[in-house]
Amino acid sequence: MANINILDKSIFNRIAAGEVVEKPASVVKELVENSIDAKATNITIEVEMGGIKKIKVTDNGIGMDKENLPKAFLPHATSKISTLDDLDKIGTLGFRGEALSSIASVAKVTALSKIKGAEEGTKITLSGGEVENITFVGCTDGTQITVEDLFYCIPARAKFLRKPKTEESEITNLVSRLILANPEIIFKYVADGKTIYHSTVNGLKEAIYTIYGTNTIENILPVDYTYQNLIKVSGYIGKPSFVKANRTYQTILINGRYIINKTISTAIYSAYEPYLMKNAFPFFVLHVSLPLDKVDVNVHPNKLDVKFENNNLIYGAFYNPISEELQKLSSKIREYKT
Repeated sequence: MANINILDKSIFNRIAAGEVVEKPASVVKELVENSIDAKATNITIEVEMGGIKKIKVTDNGIGMDKENLPKAFLPHATSKISTLDDLDKIGTLGFRGEALSSIASVAKVTALSKIKGAEEGTKITLSGGEVENITFVGCTDGTQITVEDLFYCIPARAKFLRKPKTEESEITNLVSRLILANPEIIFKYVADGKTIYHSTVNGLKEAIYTIYGTNTIENILPVDYTYQNLIKVSGYIGKPSFVKANRTYQTILINGRYIINKTISTAIYSAYEPYLMKNAFPFFVLHVSLPLDKVDVNVHPNKLDVKFENNNLIYGAFYNPISEELQKLSSKIREYKT
């Protein structure tokens, strides 16, 4: 009979990191979502070599004190939930308590944080998951986390990283979704010293302009409705003539969380299908609000996938109203031509 071994924390942290920290974009996602949960209104994201060499996220959120900053890097440590019942009504972007400990276990991390009103902040440095130093420092309110040399201690994982420009492209795509999801937050995104995005707080349409430019703004239609007094949908959809070769230009946001969901994507595509040529996909950026107990976001550590209590209801919430909107537009175009 084989012996049962109790794994050392350094081992199980790196196993967990395999699910949570797949690539540099995963690190950016986790850090920025923490900043958003910390009620930041200004977030700066800086990356070097596609995030492989360095990722730095700075925010003006509520910050952490000397007692709580080290705790943030412990496995299964989170401020987002405290009881089993909380899993049924998750309203924050992060909640699993895995991200920071996983990141710290596979990189060199430096974190500075200060709560408002404190005379000084706290600085912690970690390498391969081990705390190297904790000191008091002068810093601004909020939190700054720097992640360097990703997977330096796991050569087998490091060799699977793609070229820096490929990793950077994925981070850029992620940051664009974060800007669209949070038009009330100022984002600055810098890659290798070059500013890629610098958003304002002038609403979703301005956020769309920041990401996609003038041509997109001229070809989108606003939508704002509530389906069966339960599901609120707002945002913008593209005119049927404004199509793309893939789904890259489609953004679904559930309770502020960017997701990828086949039911919603299929419903919207079906509504557009009578107006589309083959291999063409519509543009949309849609914010969806529904009761927290009607959706399960605790499906996978990447939190991109979700499960709905009633898929048929979700399908109808998108197919029916968008079909009606497109039919109205089509009728107006026919009337104009005649």
